[in-house]
Amino acid sequence: MDKHLLTFELSPEKDQLFIHGDEAGLRYLSMQLLRLADHAARGEVEHTHLITESWGGTGLSAEPQSQTDTLINHVKLYGWPKPFGNDHDTKA
Repeated sequence: MDKHLLTFELSPEKDQLFIHGDEAGLRYLSMQLLRLADHAARGEVEHTHLITESWGGTGLSAEPQSQTDTLINHVKLYGWPKPFGNDHDTKA
């Protein structure tokens, strides 16, 4: 994986999510989202994991960009082919 900056960080109140990224990190995130959108357009349910290297994964940086927010080490993105309802299982 190319080096890039991409972090998801949660506010101390846990009511706001902050996404920090450099150009390469934001392009990486957009490629993941576009891939999920392509699957959804074909009627397929798909997901991807973004995980810090310290948690054994790839895609996320492990260096927090804020001194007050909490770094999130694992982000799971879902793409659904229809509007979200009660029939989706997000535990998979």
